[in-house]
Amino acid sequence: MSRYHLENTPDGINISQHTAERLYEHVALIPYANVMTRLDAGEWDDDLDLAFEITRKWGQSDYDYTHNDVLLLWRWVIAFAFNHEQREANGSVTVEWRPGEYLECAVYRGEYGAMNLYLSTERFAMANNIEGALIKKYGAEQGTINAIEFYAAMRGENGGLSEMGREVLSELHDGFIKTLNDSGMPEAPTAH
Repeated sequence: MSRYHLENTPDGINISQHTAERLYEHVALIPYANVMTRLDAGEWDDDLDLAFEITRKWGQSDYDYTHNDVLLLWRWVIAFAFNHEQREANGSVTVEWRPGEYLECAVYRGEYGAMNLYLSTERFAMANNIEGALIKKYGAEQGTINAIEFYAAMRGENGGLSEMGREVLSELHDGFIKTLNDSGMPEAPTAH
């Protein structure tokens, strides 16, 4: 039995959680317009089964989604697929994510070394480096559409990444590692 019960309502996705008393207790009502921004913000990164169920219910709704909603969904799917493939290929490590908070994360091993992968930073890197370049070149509306199409091409038939998707993300991560190897850690946070 699933820990959660989700249902579409006119106001959004209603989430109830299965309790120890074998009852369902209301947890949240998520308006459809907020689902993708909350997904992209990583709200359900620590419970991927729930994240997938929420996106499935969102997709089954009558919500009139925007190109930005679709972009956020594709960004999340591709980041998850890359993270999953790297975890399968290279394993994972437990790291102190924030003081006193530990997280198990996948490891990327590439041409210039290795690095830990976090879903939130994957999404940020993709938004900055892939979407940012397309939007800069084609403008916000067409750049967003192009980014959606680019992400769709990065997904393989099996639900993982296509060869092109693996190549793009490997080149991106190899570039990050090479920059760190050549220049060291930046003094202040920078966007990649």
